[in-house]
Amino acid sequence: MGIMIVGGDNIKMINCHLCSKGFCVIKHISGRKNNHKCVDIPQNAELVIVLIDFVNHKLCEHIKKESKKLGIKTIYSKRAWSSIENLLLTI
Repeated sequence: MGIMIVGGDNIKMINCHLCSKGFCVIKHISGRKNNHKCVDIPQNAELVIVLIDFVNHKLCEHIKKESKKLGIKTIYSKRAWSSIENLLLTI
């Protein structure tokens, strides 16, 4: 399953955990640059994970609107792997 991650500067450990669970990170944006506020979601992404600790409201609203338009499920989580893992069990 292809995943796009929004937020967080260093997601190496999250990426490793996701790969061990059978997920593949297609795209990661930190959300810190101004041009990240209008980023496009890849067409082959099946899930978007938004790390809420590291994104502003404008970016979050944009991602929510785009994922809804494309019909892609969005998860909002803290950067901790335990939070992400619990939310992945619900999908």
